[in-house]
Amino acid sequence: MRETKKVTYESEEVVSLTCDVCGVKHNRSNGIYEFQEFSSIRLHCGYGSVFGDGDTLECDICQKCLKEKLGAYLRVTNSI
Repeated sequence: MRETKKVTYESEEVVSLTCDVCGVKHNRSNGIYEFQEFSSIRLHCGYGSVFGDGDTLECDICQKCLKEKLGAYLRVTNSI
């Protein structure tokens, strides 16, 4: 879940992120590394989706919950 504030009339800045799994809220001032390591999923469902035709799925998840819930299914690759 994202909390935003207006920066200018035309843009917003993310000021905090709350993990949709564990419910812990992070912002830049109380943990920049945890804030930077959040994963956000935005999925627009197509026709016949099990989630609903044309619906949008959203999830913000901290790195600890991502590893706990999906770690066994994730492939880690070296980006260098």
